Amino acid sequence: MQDLTKFDERGAALFLSRAALIHNYQTIMAHTGAQKMIAVVKADAYGLGAAFVAKTLFDQGVRDFAVATTAEGIALRQALGDRPAQIILLGVQNPALALQMQTYELAPAVGDVAWLTQAAQVLAESGQPDRPVRVHLAVDTGMGRMGVQSTEEMAAVYQLIQSNSAFELAGVFTHFATADEHDQAYYDLQKERFLNLVQSQAIDPAYWHLANSGSALFHPAEINCQTLRVGSALYGYNPAFPEKDLPVALEPVATWQAQVWACHRLAAGRALSYGATYVATEDQWVGTVPIGYADGYHRNLVGMTVLVQGTRQRILGRITMDQVVISLPGPVPFGTPVTLIGQDGQASITVEDLAAHSQTIPHEILTGIGARIPRIAIEERR
Repeated sequence: MQDLTKFDERGAALFLSRAALIHNYQTIMAHTGAQKMIAVVKADAYGLGAAFVAKTLFDQGVRDFAVATTAEGIALRQALGDRPAQIILLGVQNPALALQMQTYELAPAVGDVAWLTQAAQVLAESGQPDRPVRVHLAVDTGMGRMGVQSTEEMAAVYQLIQSNSAFELAGVFTHFATADEHDQAYYDLQKERFLNLVQSQAIDPAYWHLANSGSALFHPAEINCQTLRVGSALYGYNPAFPEKDLPVALEPVATWQAQVWACHRLAAGRALSYGATYVATEDQWVGTVPIGYADGYHRNLVGMTVLVQGTRQRILGRITMDQVVISLPGPVPFGTPVTLIGQDGQASITVEDLAAHSQTIPHEILTGIGARIPRIAIEERR
């Protein structure tokens, strides 16, 4: 039986390999020849734990991290303590929170004059020390979410940043919509738009960061890769899945395990779970595992395989909120490990496997793993 102190009270845990994370970071940097990486740790590092990822990479020399919201930025700043790091806020933010951004030294993405004007007013009315908010100028080259789109908008936003002591330019960036697809036409169009806009204001390439995971992995020679801005690839899965194979060997950081907490013989003709959708055609051994869709093991994973004692077993019947029933190779003791993502003997299940079964992307699988599953950092690879 496994040491239950390493799991939650239901025998489940997400194990996070520090060795795999470091390997992925070093591999991506070597592949691109980059000088610096902005590690994307939004959504709690895609569900893996922002504090764990940021502290591990800080020890590797990373000093720049990106999150999605002001609240995420504050939490990461507090987790990093006195470690000097830039924390970038990607995406749209509320200008009313400019004082929090100043206080916690958060660097928001900005893309229009109205936002800057409102934020400057908030800072002016606060009466706080005149410390500029570092900002990253967003260039909308084709994602359509935020950012300047014309040379006129670029000039207005850039010149306001340069002329207003409330702000300091820290970067200029865009985000590629199709960097991980085979058809490169739209990717090339975005590159061209970005270059035209930043060069219209003669912005030094040292400020640029446009290499997301897809472009860093699949197009490192085509764009300025002095600074990378990478998320999914750091965590060891393929951002281009299922379009392309990885050009380098990445290692999955996360292993998701649970345990069999009930085992019994299901007689032929007996059904199980809601709707009685699964009926045994012969006597068989089954096990109950206390995780469910409330933990992020979604209902559409019915029929997916898990690993038990090095063998592939299946989810039987409907997945419920807190429990699943699986096939077993025979009777097994209480606490027998069940691998949902990871390796057991020669068999493995990847986050891409779950994504394929669910007809989604790996990002959604990882970010959907519930908060009640503990994240446990380990040094070794599992």
